[in-house]
Amino acid sequence: MKFVINDNDKRTVRRFLVQHKFSSSQLHNLKNKGGQIFVNHRQRHFNFGLKTGDEVLVVLSNEKPSDLIEPMRGPVDVIFEDDYLLVINKPPGIASLPAKARDGKTMANLVKAYLIAKNENSSIHLVTRLDRDTSGLMVFAKTSYAHSLLDQILHTEDFQKFYLAMIDGQINPKQGLIDLPIGIDPQAFYRRVIDYKNGKESKTLYKTVAHYPKASLLELKLLTGRTHQIRVHLSAIGYPIIGDDMYSGKKDQRISRQALHCYNLRIVHPVTKELLNLKAPLPKDMVILKGVLRGERNG
Repeated sequence: MKFVINDNDKRTVRRFLVQHKFSSSQLHNLKNKGGQIFVNHRQRHFNFGLKTGDEVLVVLSNEKPSDLIEPMRGPVDVIFEDDYLLVINKPPGIASLPAKARDGKTMANLVKAYLIAKNENSSIHLVTRLDRDTSGLMVFAKTSYAHSLLDQILHTEDFQKFYLAMIDGQINPKQGLIDLPIGIDPQAFYRRVIDYKNGKESKTLYKTVAHYPKASLLELKLLTGRTHQIRVHLSAIGYPIIGDDMYSGKKDQRISRQALHCYNLRIVHPVTKELLNLKAPLPKDMVILKGVLRGERNG
């Protein structure tokens, strides 16, 4: 990764890297595990003095990929990619990560094979994950450094996540904030519940973007990042997502999974500072469901 020194930057390589949020372990790896630092195309050490206008190139040491995630070939729908980030559009019906070692094909397995085919670092750094039956945008970092930078902005206005969900009925008011703490269901570890005693603060903004005769399309913005947050919140206020049998308690003939899609990410790139406004179109099953909902009659 490349940097240009400006007037406000620290004046030694080590202090500059710390200023730019390299962790102690990343600095250790740079020094002791094959990393390299070039200033104006000449290799330098941590104590080298910097001046305004210097060009700094940091070549990270190779990361050893985990054997727990096996590369598996398959389609990867890339929405955005550079030296730091990979943003993909996940289809429904595939998990983000293996639940245990070598647990079938997941997006992590597919992304690892994708990176290997490009001769890139194939260590998996998952920044955002989606439930198996939720579709849409997922973010992977390409290095531990990019991962740590993204983690620092993950639940701030520099990293905004927007979803589309389809529900039966019409929420009143049409937009608002759901502020209900979420905890683990004591009866089933994989479920989440509203838990006022032990739950973690959880906030979801919602607004209605379309009405159908007996249903609605909502846009939701996550302000926190709890497991199943949107699903639990909408169920708690009486409007579970269509197809979400875990939280609605019923199967739906109109779609075979919860009608939930991460359609938009707005990220201030942690290195280039560019605003990324990334979108993924509604998948086919939700487009079909929208047509069904439009055609349903009241009464």
